[in-house]
Amino acid sequence: MKLFLVDQGNLKEISKPVFSMGDVYIVDDNRTIYVWIGSKASIDEKTAGAAQARTLDQQRGGAAKIITVDENQEPNEFLKIISLMGAMKVVEKNIAKTLLKDVSTGDWAGFEEWKNILYRVSAEEFEGINAMKMIQVPFVKDSLESEDCYVADLGNKVYIWQGRTCNVKEKVKAGQWARNIDAERAGSQNERIFEEGDDSEFLAALERGVDYKESDAVQLRAESVLEPETEADRAAAKIQPEFKSEVREVTPEEIRADIAQIKDVSASSAGPGIPGQVDDSILTVEKPEGRRRCPKCGMEDKTMIHESVDKSNIILDYPRVYGKMYHCGACAADWREK
Repeated sequence: MKLFLVDQGNLKEISKPVFSMGDVYIVDDNRTIYVWIGSKASIDEKTAGAAQARTLDQQRGGAAKIITVDENQEPNEFLKIISLMGAMKVVEKNIAKTLLKDVSTGDWAGFEEWKNILYRVSAEEFEGINAMKMIQVPFVKDSLESEDCYVADLGNKVYIWQGRTCNVKEKVKAGQWARNIDAERAGSQNERIFEEGDDSEFLAALERGVDYKESDAVQLRAESVLEPETEADRAAAKIQPEFKSEVREVTPEEIRADIAQIKDVSASSAGPGIPGQVDDSILTVEKPEGRRRCPKCGMEDKTMIHESVDKSNIILDYPRVYGKMYHCGACAADWREK
């Protein structure tokens, strides 16, 4: 079994299983090739790691299985193989030089040159949800329209803005694309959802402009050799977990009381509604096959029937999706459709 560090596209064999968060490693045990990716690794290191793994496999006739392993997601088989070289150790360092930009600050490579981007997510001009795409728009408040969703990529943060009258497809795709941004760079982008009217933090981010940079990154230690043990290493080794010395049996009555308390807290904090529960005071009718009409006066003119968000009907908690409610401009009737 061999262990390599990916350094500027090349492989450097190392002797100890010490993994740094800012780098990519390859573990080769002939039958399987593992590509270990640190949480702060840059894009080019990830790409180079995958390419080097394929090269190793091709040199042996393409019989090996290639598996990607993310930091903190190591499978048992991977840990068993590493244990043959000693105890696996993950350190807050960046050993290898990236071809792009050094990540010793804890930010992803290229963050210092980052320009904030605003994307519009609209289903109007596309036939189906799988045909939709994000379209970049000016990074200003005037770009926002109530019938669409928007994704603001702030580098280390990703914000989702849901317009008051946007539809479910737009909410779902905006959420998917926001999470996919994390795969394009190291670290977590901390996606947050804002609804129109409750979006002061989102609007403040737009006002700061495309050049504003906000970092929550944890500072990595300066680059150094792996072997020497630092004072921080010795201090961390002294930290021991705390264990409760007493274990007692929980009675069925206590379990039922806890469940009742959780339900009470959930009901009081879910507002304005709870997923799966709706306001029964609003008329509910079957969804029509053809043109929508008012169930009270029969009005069919679409200019007289107004659609709005029904915040008393939460369909999905995350991403937050509400049902629709309709209002007749002729007789003032309100209703929702199944």
